Amino acid sequence: MNSLFIRRTNACHSRRNATSYALLLSGIILVFLLATTNSYSQAETNLEPFLLLEKPGTKKRIRYYIGDEIEFKLKDEKDFHKGTIVQFSDTSFYVNGYAEVPLRTVGALADRSKVEGIHALSKNTLFVIPVFFLFSAANNLFNTGDTPIVNKEVYPLSAVFLGISGAGFLYKGRRYRLKNRWRIIMVRL
Repeated sequence: MNSLFIRRTNACHSRRNATSYALLLSGIILVFLLATTNSYSQAETNLEPFLLLEKPGTKKRIRYYIGDEIEFKLKDEKDFHKGTIVQFSDTSFYVNGYAEVPLRTVGALADRSKVEGIHALSKNTLFVIPVFFLFSAANNLFNTGDTPIVNKEVYPLSAVFLGISGAGFLYKGRRYRLKNRWRIIMVRL
């Protein structure tokens, strides 16, 4: 009788561990599926002039074409200015609302291109949390009949995904200071 109780308890415990792993795996798969639906690719086959932000000696490069959004900070100012590139010359670029910007006066550039994607991933991560609760409740109601209806393993998993989502919403992009081995040059093909 006692060994039957121990075997039954171990089987119930292994089912709960399998359930928590299944919840984690389904949540991760759901996040990646939602993230891939929002992704897109852009071919860089333009032969027009562009502004190049690069770190010499590495493969890190960001290109800005006419019509692209750009955020820049001048050397003698604290705030970033945002605008659309309208035109290039040999030593400067022109932004609407902020006439000519000589390259030698730019102190930093901000790359905000990945912010929208990370915010979308964070929003999709929030949608995974109710799925954990639904899977756990459905499993306990229909399969095992255990109480409480939601397993205690769901709460830490939900907290992790909530933390990932919160960190993603706080992301504001990268800033590149030009005095720290980064340089900005005009490229004409």
